[in-house]
Amino acid sequence: MSVACIGEVVVDWLAAEPVENLDEARNFCRSLGGNASNVAIGLCRLGTGAKLIGKVGRDLHGHYLTEILRREGVDIRHLLVDSLHPTAQCYVVTDADGDHTFYNWPQPHAADMLCLEELSYETLIGAEAVHATGISLIVDPRRSTVLRTMATAADNGLVVSFDACFPSGRDAHAKRPVEEAMAMATIVKVNKRELILWSGAGPDSSIEQMAEALFARYQPLAVAVTLGPAGSHIRTRAGAVDCRPFTVDAVNGVGAGDGFIAGLLHALNRRLGGQIAAGALKELGLEDWGQAGTFANAVGALATRSLSASESLPRASEVSALMR
Repeated sequence: MSVACIGEVVVDWLAAEPVENLDEARNFCRSLGGNASNVAIGLCRLGTGAKLIGKVGRDLHGHYLTEILRREGVDIRHLLVDSLHPTAQCYVVTDADGDHTFYNWPQPHAADMLCLEELSYETLIGAEAVHATGISLIVDPRRSTVLRTMATAADNGLVVSFDACFPSGRDAHAKRPVEEAMAMATIVKVNKRELILWSGAGPDSSIEQMAEALFARYQPLAVAVTLGPAGSHIRTRAGAVDCRPFTVDAVNGVGAGDGFIAGLLHALNRRLGGQIAAGALKELGLEDWGQAGTFANAVGALATRSLSASESLPRASEVSALMR
């Protein structure tokens, strides 16, 4: 199996100490970042093939990212190089409560300039699933490119995984495209804050009620809700299941959701004997989803062991050890 991950590939600059805002930060850790690249690396480390569809600049940061991805075994034949725009960078600060703030720079950058016309007809050949995120739907041309790629995948029976992470401060630009993407998705992943936003349920609703409302509104095969230390909740056509959490010595939660998605897709693929497809997922029972969600929780937990998610995304042997 191969998963095509499309969208974000950036250089992360992670503040080494908890601070309230960027002005207070003094020391930073450089790391590969971006939702698409994190998921691709997470899949490869677990043993599932992944290709990355994105764009970097023709500069030292683009070279840095490309070398890491190549070393991790990610298929980068569709990682394009932009001679006109610099590689995307993101400054990440985390406060004492563990809340993250992201500062993207510069604007525009190469990652936003991903154009459909630059992708070949071979881009999705060999892929059984496509993964994308709401962060990639802020601006064109990448927004249109990602939506068109998702539509092509859905029309051809591929599994479409979508993380409905919502870029704060860019609501008006991203709301409709994110809703369009959720309507195409086979699997929709949200955290609690995003679940409240997208479900439209009342403020007193439970997680179960909100997940049911989101499931009914967009009708995917599954809605996966990540709940941090409380594990995850998955709503499918077979019913709903709570997946148990795992405890690790966490350093930073940035990228835990990407680890969860990588773990979920890998586990579902394994349960289907390496033949994952949207039609095959319909045959899975609630126990199958529960076990896949539990595995994904373990991957997400292990992804918090260092400042950088891409550095702490686990191998399959580490996940097995934690689950034992």
